[in-house]
Amino acid sequence: MPLNALVFRLRGGFAAAFVALSMLFAAMAAMAQDYAPIPPLQTRVTDAAGILGVSARQELEQKLVAFEQTSGGQLAVLIVKTAEPETIEQYALRVAEAWKLGKKGKDTGALMVLAMKERKIRLEVGYGWEGALPDVEAKRIIRETMTPFFKANQYAQGIDAGIDKIALAVSKDVKAAATTVNDKGQWEQSHNATTADAAVESLMGMAPMLLGVLAILSFILPAILVGGAAGVGAFMFTGSMPAAAVAGVFGFVGASILKGVFGSFRKAPLGGRRVYRNGGWSNGPIIGSGGGSWGGGSSGGDSGGFSGGGGDFGGGGASGDW
Repeated sequence: MPLNALVFRLRGGFAAAFVALSMLFAAMAAMAQDYAPIPPLQTRVTDAAGILGVSARQELEQKLVAFEQTSGGQLAVLIVKTAEPETIEQYALRVAEAWKLGKKGKDTGALMVLAMKERKIRLEVGYGWEGALPDVEAKRIIRETMTPFFKANQYAQGIDAGIDKIALAVSKDVKAAATTVNDKGQWEQSHNATTADAAVESLMGMAPMLLGVLAILSFILPAILVGGAAGVGAFMFTGSMPAAAVAGVFGFVGASILKGVFGSFRKAPLGGRRVYRNGGWSNGPIIGSGGGSWGGGSSGGDSGGFSGGGGDFGGGGASGDW
């Protein structure tokens, strides 16, 4: 085949591919433009369809503020004219992923979407609340609580009732996660030892052994090492850091006193005050002192304004119509 003909065919192929890709991108752009827009997240109640009065919207907003303070999560309401060309499930998930309701890492967020043209409602639930609001519970809230109000065109009342039911479900989950109190909870709380009590009891139980070891080590090791050994031993036996700290201090002070009274392994006579150090004898008890420092931390405050906290959604929830 002549070279000119080959070049012509290649050019034609590239041109055809370019035209095809251009048409594909144009179609995708047209489809994207046809999608229902996602309003910016500025308040907890976004009424893009204009069906709520000012006072009703403010009351719902305040209820959601209180819900957020008690639950530690976020619930937002979005009312749109339509979700077309998407289904309400597709649109709600797209909004939830854009708004990122709920605390990051815990994903405690939920989104309530009303599409007026389709007369459909969707509860989109974040990963962290799928235990408190499983699909069957979300479906029940829509069907039994909200839909009767919507059929009577009482949208504010239906949303308000739905928020109450969601708050109730979430509060049960929060309470269950925050406490393990059962029917005997009050008795258990009054009789169970605190961490401090457990540490004291552990130290009292091992006091005879601790004193014996302390007396022996005091004649061999420096006081600071005796205190360290006491702390390590206490932690190994009790698993308690407070107990280890108390034992360490007790060991250091006790060893220092014993050395001051009896001397060391290479000691002067009983009651002597000379301690062998650096290959020679010196008058006066020599007690080493150590210094320590505490590192301070800083905590930052949250800034004002309502926005998503970075929560993730995976399509959990339920839908219904009225």
